[in-house]
Amino acid sequence: MTSLLAPSPTRHLALDEAAAPAREARHAVQDEIEAHGLGSTAGSAAGECAETTMLIVSELVTNAARHSHGPQTMRICWDGPALTLEVDDDTPAAPRIRPASERGETGGFGMDLIDQLAHSWGTRPRPGGRTGKTVYVTIIFPAP
Repeated sequence: MTSLLAPSPTRHLALDEAAAPAREARHAVQDEIEAHGLGSTAGSAAGECAETTMLIVSELVTNAARHSHGPQTMRICWDGPALTLEVDDDTPAAPRIRPASERGETGGFGMDLIDQLAHSWGTRPRPGGRTGKTVYVTIIFPAP
């Protein structure tokens, strides 16, 4: 088990060839959460945060799939209790929180959910001068 207080190396996950990128991303993040001793804390604040994180991962990767040619890469990094998830895609347009009037049966809720559930989120140009953007989300885990 990795200490929750120590930074860990960034884990890179290629999603551009994945048949089910959101599922693959959830599995990778779940593995990281369990490696930090937070996966078996059902009913605790950390366990609830882990469940919320799975929803955030799904929304983050699904947005990249829906609004670009798909997610390219995901990076997962712990810095103490802060888990940062970064998803690269090939579209420079930043995600936005849609007003209620633009939401419906087919979507429009993803970024609002992320905005409500994550500690912080944002976008920046994709690393290495490649076309597109990185959407990042930070989740702060409580002590188990």
